[in-house]
Amino acid sequence: MSDNKTASSLGVRTLTGAGWVIVWRMSTRLLGILNTIVLVRLLVPADFGLLALATTFAHMVESLSAIGVAEAIVREKETDRALYDTGFTLNLLRGLTMCLFVAACSWPVAAFFGDPRLFEIQLVLAATILLAACENIGVVEFRRNLAFDQEFKLALVPRVAGILVSIAIALMFQNYWALVAGIVTNRVLRVLASYWFHPYRPALTLRAWRRLIGFSFWIWVTTLVMAFRDRMDTLVVGRVLGPVKTGIYAVGHEIGSLTSTELVEPLTIALFAGFSAGRRDGTDVADGYLRAIAATLLLILPMGVGLAMLALPLISLLFGAAWLEAVPLVQMFGLVATVKVFAYFSGVLLNAHGLLSVIFQIMLVSVLTRAALLAVLIVPFGLIGAAAGAVCCTLLEEVLFMTYCFRRFNLRPRDLMRGIWRCVLAAGAMAAALWWLDFGHASAVANQAAAVRDLIGGTVTGAVVYTAVLLALWLLSRRPDGAEAVFLTIIGNTARHYLGRYAGRRA
Repeated sequence: MSDNKTASSLGVRTLTGAGWVIVWRMSTRLLGILNTIVLVRLLVPADFGLLALATTFAHMVESLSAIGVAEAIVREKETDRALYDTGFTLNLLRGLTMCLFVAACSWPVAAFFGDPRLFEIQLVLAATILLAACENIGVVEFRRNLAFDQEFKLALVPRVAGILVSIAIALMFQNYWALVAGIVTNRVLRVLASYWFHPYRPALTLRAWRRLIGFSFWIWVTTLVMAFRDRMDTLVVGRVLGPVKTGIYAVGHEIGSLTSTELVEPLTIALFAGFSAGRRDGTDVADGYLRAIAATLLLILPMGVGLAMLALPLISLLFGAAWLEAVPLVQMFGLVATVKVFAYFSGVLLNAHGLLSVIFQIMLVSVLTRAALLAVLIVPFGLIGAAAGAVCCTLLEEVLFMTYCFRRFNLRPRDLMRGIWRCVLAAGAMAAALWWLDFGHASAVANQAAAVRDLIGGTVTGAVVYTAVLLALWLLSRRPDGAEAVFLTIIGNTARHYLGRYAGRRA
């Protein structure tokens, strides 16, 4: 009985933490989308492409040295000051090394891409790497204790300030420095906020390095491979097709991947903390893994399908005719983003159980496959070829992750299908309805009113069809205890809560 109570309490805390992470990500992402909409009107695609090239190299180098200090501390059963101080010292040494390396490579990178402006941008980004390494290690305690409301508060102000600074600089100078200024502002305020929100004051020591190095080594090599996987296509596009195509590719990938970056990725943070807490308590989390996949897919599947179906009016309305080449990229990445939940959550489960060598092997296969596909596809097919290579590698990762997890934790595919078949059929019905009603027609390109009509009408129609079909299938299945029941319970409890508060105020 106590084990059930422990699992229930852990599930509630994980769900609450996931809610805070999603609220943070959605709210700041909404501001980010508004920021992008404003900036694409003030800047040109080449500016976005230039920053994409600079940040790709800097982020790759920064990722190469990621040693997973925060993840290692979250997984530890017992912590002390020596562990936190050692983590801070390792982060600082890593930041200093990477800062010097990126600064030293600034001119070679600019020469490689044939644009001297990259030199100055790389120097600024190098300084931000060192700055980020000074963040207070004490804030890791928020994640360890599933206190994601504190992380929400910690990240909100720097994000908003960075957006405001980007827009202000763009209005004044209308060049790529607006994008760089937003990054710098965000990182400066993030470091300051970390010391404001948590009283811990770190010291320099390496006394507990042995407790961190084992887990951190696999985090490092896995992150190394993932960095190449995520940045490879951007680097190749920049080298072969130039900054303008790189900017279009970056925007298409960013918009198309919104469902995975704004819902699935934030959930992995809460799930890792929850799975790690369950491992420390001896709680079985395999069933929660399947439930998390089913509940998340119920939300993101209609979003990804709807994004792909309405990509043309969306890009036409928000970004203008200069960005229409990104439409097929949004459609491809939008569809494949809906299935990323399988690999993301599988990786979290393996990570929490210390099976990092498996993640590394799968990532290595993905990187080699992507490199081969890019070499074959990008020259004859351009941006479409690059996107096709990325999509194929994503699907390969899903298969490999799911196959291993199902074998390792004795799960059955039919258990997963039992929880997701209704949302899959409902999403198919939604796509058929949008296609039959001809939403997202090419006339939206020349007519902004048609774009608005298609976007609003398609969104409402898709939501109504998906919800109606999903509920009908759930009722015909005799209302099983699945993701639908969970969301209906949450909606009902929330409605009763606010209605009760309203009635109390009226009284």
